[in-house]
Amino acid sequence: MSYHLIAYFAVFLPATILLYQIVPQRFRFIVLLAADYVFFWLISGKLIVYLIGATFLTYGIGRWLDSPKIAQGAAPKTVTKRKRRILALGIVINLALLIVLKYTNFICGNVTELFRMFGWNVDFKPIRFMVPIGISFYTLQIISYITDVYRGTQKAETNPAKIALYLSFFPQIMEGPIARYHETADDLYAGRGIQFKNLKFGYQRILWGLFKKIVIADRLYYSVSYIFESYAELDGSIALFGAIAYTGQLYMEFSGCMDIIIGSGEIFGINLPENFRQPFAARSASEFWRRWHITLGTFFKDYIFYSVSLAKPVKKFAKKVKEKCGRGVSKFVAPTAALFCVWICNGLWHGANWTFIFYGVYYLVIIFIENITEEPMEKLTKRLRINRQSRVYKALQSVKLFVIVIIGEMFFRSETLADGFAMFGRIFTDFHISEYFRNIFSLKLDAYELIIAAVGLLIVLAVGILHEKGICIRERISGWRIPARWGFWYAAIMLVLFFGAYGSGYTIVDLIYAGY
Repeated sequence: MSYHLIAYFAVFLPATILLYQIVPQRFRFIVLLAADYVFFWLISGKLIVYLIGATFLTYGIGRWLDSPKIAQGAAPKTVTKRKRRILALGIVINLALLIVLKYTNFICGNVTELFRMFGWNVDFKPIRFMVPIGISFYTLQIISYITDVYRGTQKAETNPAKIALYLSFFPQIMEGPIARYHETADDLYAGRGIQFKNLKFGYQRILWGLFKKIVIADRLYYSVSYIFESYAELDGSIALFGAIAYTGQLYMEFSGCMDIIIGSGEIFGINLPENFRQPFAARSASEFWRRWHITLGTFFKDYIFYSVSLAKPVKKFAKKVKEKCGRGVSKFVAPTAALFCVWICNGLWHGANWTFIFYGVYYLVIIFIENITEEPMEKLTKRLRINRQSRVYKALQSVKLFVIVIIGEMFFRSETLADGFAMFGRIFTDFHISEYFRNIFSLKLDAYELIIAAVGLLIVLAVGILHEKGICIRERISGWRIPARWGFWYAAIMLVLFFGAYGSGYTIVDLIYAGY
């Protein structure tokens, strides 16, 4: 079951809402937990045992970390060491399971190739693992919870049902967002009644997400797949169009699914963290990643970036660099070491492929260059009397960022790193814009499909501009007179029904991020 299928938003979700509302408040958490596990069983079957095991492990590690026995008769340093070992055990078990299930074939395959380079005849047959959907997301939630308990910013939960609800909430189990325990656990367990405003706004946001997903993203999917599979036979201009189309597809799908997920949570009074904030309104790669997949970025910042940059070995190395090269160089040591770890983890988190690792390194290099050139660029523009707040300067920054993002997504989508470089190379060696216009309607997008996708993108762009200006469209519409308000929403529903890429001639498009 996927969020964009009618079985979810027209059957499963309403049934859960109805049952949740009719039972007494003290039992509503049971209804929600049952819905969570039924949903997970529908998408992963017997692999639900992984989630159940992870839940009990998380509960146990949290209680162990907060146990008064750890501190009995021990010095503060000893207590800290004991807690650090318990935390390490919890993290290692969860990461080990994730690595074995998702990365065994990748690691063993590359080690085998390395041995063959040295003349050793080694053979490795890939192992077929059954990987539960959502494991990458709930693993990070587990790590954030037990780390917060270790740091003392979160009390260990004594109610296992709260842990179970936190890790398995059905709207977010497949694609996130990655929530912290304090953000959702209490609301999930509270069992508050469903308010009409929450129901209304929740389904409105679900509708907006469906528009992004099935009207735009799923329509672009066919053209993107064709271009990335056949790029070697196509002109460089078409390869560039494929990269641009994929960027649009990815953003429309992922942000659309986030709208469906957050809207579903909103119905139950659960405020899930936002995962996107108009990323293409950013002016730099750093800002882009503060607006794109926000919860993943904040996880890496809070649990990897700060941990690495404040680690004793990094501090010692930075001190040595300062003694030899001065403060101007040493100030970049800790942030660069931390950024390296963050972006390698970011790449690997997306999947076991060199394209994802390259994607992480790509942004590492881009952001590093931005960091070391920010001060010189500020001085240069000041000397040249260039207004950095002018529309022209901001437009140039936007164009630069768009190019950076397009190139990154080209490699992200490619099957292999070699394909990514070959596709990128064609843009510079075999680029004829006339070929694009000659073949524009033979790329699995006829004129009708292309117009719908283009208009849809323009609508999303316009809404994004309004949101960037702080205008809440739903609130504005809710203030309209009843005929206008109901007319608008019925028209929006009809728009999705008539122009969605589903039914005869279309195949169901799997969720991209559900595979990560």
